[in-house]
This record gives sequence, structure tokens and C-alpha cells, in this order.
Amino acid sequence: MRVDRFDPGRQPAGRQPAPGRLGLVQAFLNTFWDLDAHGADIWSSPEAYGLWLGERGFSGPVSRVDLDAAVLVREALRSLALANHDDAAAPAAEEVLDRVALEVAPGAGLVPRFGAGGDRLEVAPGGPDAALTLVLGVVFGARANGSWRRMKACPHEHCGWVFYDRSRNRSSQWCSMRLCGNRTKAARHRALVAGR
Repeated sequence: MRVDRFDPGRQPAGRQPAPGRLGLVQAFLNTFWDLDAHGADIWSSPEAYGLWLGERGFSGPVSRVDLDAAVLVREALRSLALANHDDAAAPAAEEVLDRVALEVAPGAGLVPRFGAGGDRLEVAPGGPDAALTLVLGVVFGARANGSWRRMKACPHEHCGWVFYDRSRNRSSQWCSMRLCGNRTKAARHRALVAGR
């Protein structure tokens, strides 16, 4: 099944997905949690990662090394998205992204594109390296234009879903107030009552 490369996928509790090209990054980040399989990692094997890439138009063989690199990038970006709650720095995550970008981007073929749809960087068709390069390129652009600060990871200890904060003052904390927000508040209340 082929999907639009930038489709962010289904979101919990009806939350609006990330706009435009950030949809690919949101889909990439949320592969750690399959909404349909109740928490299983979508990239459970190189074959599963290859299927995910194929659905988005990336082709080629996928090795364990490719999967490990993708998971490394995914977790570094999720750390940055968690740090976005407080506009905090995450130098260790940035170091990982920098290292991976230096390893995969040179061979992936970034191509500047110009036109009515806006100037953008495209990646020449390819496999796992092209996919990682595109994800990193989209994040690079989003950090430059400020939209990355709206990508946040839910801080609930059993969640971590990355959502796009559309609130005016970037004050959203949870993937869903109805789900994780209420659970967290209830747990705090129980802890407070138990501590009396």
C-alpha cells in the first residue's frame, strides 16, 4: 500500500497532525508506537522498516545497520521534541543527528527545488539513506523557520507520542488532554492523597 510520503498518519484523540513536510517527520517519530497493535514498534525488523520506507516511495534493501541508524535518529529527534516543552537544549541528541547526517547525507543526493510550491530540498530517489536525509532536511528547515519548536513529545511516562502543538502560545503539553493529561493529573492527585 502506497501512502503520501508526507502523510503524518493517524493521530490519537483527533489531534491535528503536523503540517506539510513535517508530516513525514511526525510519522517517522511515531513509528515507535503502533496505534493499531497497542504499542508495538512498527520497525520491529529491517523488513518492517523496509516496508515502511516502501510505502513512502523509498526503495532498496534495508539492513540491520540501516534500521539501527533510523532508530538512533528517531530517538534523538524524540529527545529534541521532548525538550521543546521547555525550549531546552538537547546537545547529545543534536550530536547524534550531526554525526548521522555526515554519514548518510553526502551519498543521498540533496537537490534544491524552486517553484510555486516554495523553495525546498528534495532527495534523489533511493533507499534508507535518502529517507534519513530527507527527514533530517525537513527538520533542518523546520528549525530554521521556527516550526520545529511546535513538535513536542507527550511527557506522560507511558506515551511519548509526538504531536504538533497548534496552540497560540505553544502551551500544549499532552498528545491528548483527555487521555494522557487526565491520567497524569489523576496519578498526581492519588499520590497527593496517599501522602497525607
